[in-house]
Amino acid sequence: MKTIPIMKAQHNLSKVLRSLAPGERVAITRNKKIVAELVVPLEHKSLEFPDFAARAQATWDGGWRGTSSQDLLEETRGHR
Repeated sequence: MKTIPIMKAQHNLSKVLRSLAPGERVAITRNKKIVAELVVPLEHKSLEFPDFAARAQATWDGGWRGTSSQDLLEETRGHR
């Protein structure tokens, strides 16, 4: 298991996480004592957003006309 001082982890967390393989662990240390462990999940799970548009249409008997949260996110972030 890799170990990394807490200050280095705070300043380089993205880099530390990118360097880990699925299932790999890294120990975070303070004064050479382990205070935390980070574990990369074995598989990536994507987030599922509720269908707010369908819920709003059901609430207002179809009178609501708008955009779904997924459409808004894709418009803002682009397709990743």
